[in-house]
Amino acid sequence: MIFTLFVVFAVASSALGECPVPPTVPGADIGKIAGRWYEISGSQLGGSQERVTCLTQDFTPREDGDFNFTMLGTQHDGSMNIEQLLAIRTGSQNSIDLNDMAKRLPYQVTLYVADTDYENYLATYSCIHIPGYSNIIYGWVLSRTNTMSDEKYAELNDLLVNKVGVPSDVFGPIIQKDCKYWSLSPQ
Repeated sequence: MIFTLFVVFAVASSALGECPVPPTVPGADIGKIAGRWYEISGSQLGGSQERVTCLTQDFTPREDGDFNFTMLGTQHDGSMNIEQLLAIRTGSQNSIDLNDMAKRLPYQVTLYVADTDYENYLATYSCIHIPGYSNIIYGWVLSRTNTMSDEKYAELNDLLVNKVGVPSDVFGPIIQKDCKYWSLSPQ
């Protein structure tokens, strides 16, 4: 699924040049990202959100200071959809590098924190610059619960679409209703 994401966005993205890097969020502490986040809105990764609902992102601290990053959701047939990555701390307190342990990703992916209070909401995006082609930008609005106020939702979506440059035609709400949430298995 992630490899498909890169192909779809490589074709669909019209942005050229370097990826935008946000200013550091005041009081940034990437360690506070740990725990479960519910996807409130996000990039329609190759249309996968039409099939996958009840999406969560879990950042589980590791002994080495990095994180196991697990994305869980429910497919249209009721089965679990799972993606697991290693989230490696960078020199910045508002970004982490995502490492595909299965080596399916051909490019380095950095996840940037665009805005957060760590306790209630988190707006993130990733951008991959492919020299000679285009940028691949996708984003997520996350919450510690499976809901968010309309005001905060609009504010964070506006930030990602109008300031960061996440394409609005592939960015939208994630279904978080009548969900069966999957628990993390021991890692």
